[in-house]
Amino acid sequence: MPKKNDEEKNEIYVDPRHEEHSFDLPFWRDNKKLWALDVPIEEMSIKEFHWMLHIPFWEDEHGNIVITPQEVMDNLDKYPMHKNKIEMCDTSFPVDIMKNKKGKWSTLDGLHRIVKLILEGKNVVRVRKIPPEIIHKTARD
Repeated sequence: MPKKNDEEKNEIYVDPRHEEHSFDLPFWRDNKKLWALDVPIEEMSIKEFHWMLHIPFWEDEHGNIVITPQEVMDNLDKYPMHKNKIEMCDTSFPVDIMKNKKGKWSTLDGLHRIVKLILEGKNVVRVRKIPPEIIHKTARD
């Protein structure tokens, strides 16, 4: 088996279905800057986010983006890292969302919270709808 060079070792695989969620932002976001935005909180039906359960958002133990929230929900013990994140997340914080390039509400931050609420049988999620006009304020330095 041929050896991979150091650059190849750091490459991750992203399932092509992940593109369904894409915002196509020209920068990496800083969550601390996202959380600092002054955006009102409102409630939405959690059903608005059910489409996301079948998109690979989450990484495996190698950092590859190949795991769907539904796979985790169906077998929590198979995915201990995500099980822990779901159990430990604080659903009192709102989920930050923005419309993606296809016009669907999608999470910027808070998918584990949405999954926890679904597992708890909740029908409503508190969200902050981030206007695309200010998302640039969340760019990493």
